[in-house]
Amino acid sequence: MPCTVSTLVGSSTPSSDIVASRMPPVFWIGAGIAGFVFLVGVVSGARSTTTGVKAGALMGLYLGVMLAFPLLAIGLATS
Repeated sequence: MPCTVSTLVGSSTPSSDIVASRMPPVFWIGAGIAGFVFLVGVVSGARSTTTGVKAGALMGLYLGVMLAFPLLAIGLATS
């Protein structure tokens, strides 16, 4: 059925054959690891007397992404 103006009047979104694929679980495991390490960095930076939350957050973000990079890359490659 061709998509014309009269067929789109009653629907909120036009029908499409293109559907985004779900991310595989290995990607979400990597994202969870990166998020956890980020939070550990934030907490350790907040509790430190020689540095602050910002430095802890940046270090946690860097270490989390580096630690989880293989899982994130595999997840992106197989999606």
